[in-house]
Amino acid sequence: MNAWQYLRSRAGADPSSIDTVLKRMYEAVIYSGIDTNEYTKPGRTFIFLHNNAVISLTSTAPIVATNTCYWGSYLVSNPLRPATSWTDYSPAQVKSWLQYLIVQGSYTYENLTPVEVTANTLQTPGSDTLNPKSIITLERVNTSDGKIRINGFVGSSNYVDVRTGGILSTNGPIHVVDACPSYRPQ
Repeated sequence: MNAWQYLRSRAGADPSSIDTVLKRMYEAVIYSGIDTNEYTKPGRTFIFLHNNAVISLTSTAPIVATNTCYWGSYLVSNPLRPATSWTDYSPAQVKSWLQYLIVQGSYTYENLTPVEVTANTLQTPGSDTLNPKSIITLERVNTSDGKIRINGFVGSSNYVDVRTGGILSTNGPIHVVDACPSYRPQ
């Protein structure tokens, strides 16, 4: 199946769904109005958001969204607070974020090394002041578990290790993260 079919199957979006771990990402796709054909085109790497990458709550009172998830990182309203729904954001903001998570080129365990690769995303350059070049970095960490890391760099703790990587859809690899990958300083 292609990346779009995989997303739907893991979001509870069709009768063949096996679970709902990607439900929040699927909801973002529908809300944002992004062209779902972007998830069917070949030669791309797809970063999919596990539900925990969208909303992750603290375990102690007061219960609030953590800063490792999208809704806790991108605060809304006045005074600022964590979001409680995708509708707390504009569809354009959500669409831009989803475009950032579609990487041009195929990046897998087989072709990534401990040397970081900088890749272009589908996000329009200049559309986000935090990521004006619309880039993402990927590398395979040289450890016994050999994880793929997104936006890691020396001295940084703002990277995200892929939770489940190397899912091979018919049109490109899928890497699932359970924390929100912050933009790398440019």
